[in-house]
Amino acid sequence: MYKNLDTKLAYRVFTGGPLVCISTKNKQGTDNIMTAAWSCPYDTDVLLLVLDLGHTTTANLKDGSKLVVALPSKDQKDIALKLGSVHGSESGDKFEHFDLPYENSLKFGFKTLKDANAYFECELTDPELLKDKGICLCKVLNVYVKEELFDDESQSFVPGCLNTLHHVSGGSFSTSGEIV
Repeated sequence: MYKNLDTKLAYRVFTGGPLVCISTKNKQGTDNIMTAAWSCPYDTDVLLLVLDLGHTTTANLKDGSKLVVALPSKDQKDIALKLGSVHGSESGDKFEHFDLPYENSLKFGFKTLKDANAYFECELTDPELLKDKGICLCKVLNVYVKEELFDDESQSFVPGCLNTLHHVSGGSFSTSGEIV
């Protein structure tokens, strides 16, 4: 037996991409970071993120093209919620605003979430799609994953370490399951 849901809830049933934390800089060099729940791979080296047209991150990407996409661990749920609770236009640098630990991405030097499972240094590939629809296609230029979490033989996260956050509703999240 199936339950027929309102189509406005379709995304909650279809959601599968991990929650991500997106770091950008504005023209003046101010760091920004936000959480985004709508993300997925678009191609082997292209990520797809859906952003609100009014967000500071979107404005930063319209002015520049670089971003860092971090995969927070389940232990970083509270940080992810904080980052989504204020707009960068109101708070300035959210790392400073919340006194959050950070590290600088290796090539870009952008502040990114310290101790995330992994992060990707990316460049926006279709500025018009972002400007028109809020869809951010970004080419992965560098990808970094914690050594202890990745198995080179299977080319995936090691079993038991799939602890990325997946948004369910409000402040509720699920984590990835085991490899079967």
